[in-house]
Amino acid sequence: MAKKLDPKTARALRQDARNLELQSESNEPYPASTKTSRPNHPSRMFNVRLTEEQFAELQAEAGRRHLPVSTMARSWLLDRLDRERHAS
Repeated sequence: MAKKLDPKTARALRQDARNLELQSESNEPYPASTKTSRPNHPSRMFNVRLTEEQFAELQAEAGRRHLPVSTMARSWLLDRLDRERHAS
């Protein structure tokens, strides 16, 4: 079952998309906070065991952020790896 965004969030996302399209013709460099991805870069599957309660918490948090559970879990793992890398 597909989830629908609330109207306020949907309007904000549409406006963000319009703004990005307007900037796409710009010759200015990307902002420093821009992260790039490598869609053709090989990746690996990673399985994690969670209790039902842990998974439910993760699922609820992902729902609040309108993200798939796997996207949020991956984001958290990568953020933590980044922090650990910079702490060394």
